Amino acid sequence: MFVGTGDTSGIISFYRNCGFVYSHRIPNFFIDNYDHPIFEEGKQLRDMIYLKISKS
Repeated sequence: MFVGTGDTSGIISFYRNCGFVYSHRIPNFFIDNYDHPIFEEGKQLRDMIYLKISKS
């Protein structure tokens, strides 16, 4: 399973604690696909980070 999220420490930590590992990133995803800036944890989101977990 894959999840995509913004590059913020809180949400990345959450998914890592659930067993997800880094897969890949899409540069400028939030800049290119939204008509307004999106902020999370006080940081403007730019890249989409994908994490993955294997079914056990």
